[in-house]
Amino acid sequence: MDAGSPQIPEFSGRDANLKQLEFQAVYDLSLAITKNQPEEGLFQVLESYLLEQLGIGHFSIFNLENGSWHNSFCYGKMIAGWKSLEKPEQSSGLTLLRNVFPELQHLNPHVELLIPFHFDGETGGLVLCQRPQKFHQEAELEAVALIQTLSGLMLMARENQKLLAYRLRQESLRKEMEIARQVQKMLFPSGLPDTDKLYAYATYLPHGDVSGDYYDFIRLGGDDFAICVADVSGKGMPAALLMSNFQASLRTLLMDFSNLAEIIPRINRLIRLNGQGERFITAFIAVYHSKEKMLHYVNCGHIPPCLVSADGNLERLSEGSAILGIFDPLPVLTAGQKKIYPDSLLSVYTDGLAEIEDENGAEFGLSRIEAYFLENRNEKMPVLHQRLLNRLDNFACRDGFSDDLTLFTLRFGG
Repeated sequence: MDAGSPQIPEFSGRDANLKQLEFQAVYDLSLAITKNQPEEGLFQVLESYLLEQLGIGHFSIFNLENGSWHNSFCYGKMIAGWKSLEKPEQSSGLTLLRNVFPELQHLNPHVELLIPFHFDGETGGLVLCQRPQKFHQEAELEAVALIQTLSGLMLMARENQKLLAYRLRQESLRKEMEIARQVQKMLFPSGLPDTDKLYAYATYLPHGDVSGDYYDFIRLGGDDFAICVADVSGKGMPAALLMSNFQASLRTLLMDFSNLAEIIPRINRLIRLNGQGERFITAFIAVYHSKEKMLHYVNCGHIPPCLVSADGNLERLSEGSAILGIFDPLPVLTAGQKKIYPDSLLSVYTDGLAEIEDENGAEFGLSRIEAYFLENRNEKMPVLHQRLLNRLDNFACRDGFSDDLTLFTLRFGG
């Protein structure tokens, strides 16, 4: 006995040896569980007591999973086909195997007993085993009780390890999501212009902890600027990292190139490389040249923004290319341009707005969004956004929004 082992109580009577054995076995197995030994080590402790102390040379444990019994541990001459069993209708105590599975008992005549054991007040598993060889028949029920106790401890250990593994996974996911949130938070512009020449306003409502949506405002010198609204496929850290790569690439390329037709193919190549062809981005990217009052844009498979003039003319900005990250080279690429007149309103959004559904499954749709901006084009920007969100909320079914929502609006001055 180890120096750290407990003092075994003195038992007397016919079953003293078995009681002492039970005390030591439960202690050793409980200690192994407390030390969080791997499952293999726990089974070694169990096996040593069954073989050396009880004389059981054929033994198999079945745990209940999805209504059937699945083998988790065995030794001795066990049959390969005994990997799973149909759930038997058995009593809560010792049963002869031939009375429950007569078709199995003849495959290994050494295995005679079927012993259920319990966990949380319910049958948690079955033991198929040989009769104990080192105790007389009168002590067989006590030996069976010991087997049930040890098997129940094994099941408890397995459930604890599953719970620990689950908690570790959850903690890892929590940390990953927190990092992704921080990465994403750094991507959004720290401030938007609010002047007589240009007023920009953004509403960003992630559906989950980490959104696939992204918007940006990039100053290019003088009164020139670039804007972008994008939707990255997927969620979590992979989407956040791809979004980060996209933003860095866009900002870097805008420093060296003024022509979007040169920038977009390079960004597409980088996204395809980083996303390994499994992730993609829809994006609306535009550059505004203040002297000419011209907006140059490329719509990369994104939901078309709307440009509303002061006199009530509405245009969809749909010229561009396919989504980014799937094709290389892009099958089509055209850059659009629009003259921007005083008091024009440009609204760029992600598909989460248009795809909101009512209780009958009907979508809010582009037409409603465009009609809203046309009707409310002269409204103050915060009110413009909030009123649309109110309409969307009233339209949505009781489940609410099912996707990220991003709305980025610019009002051009004289």
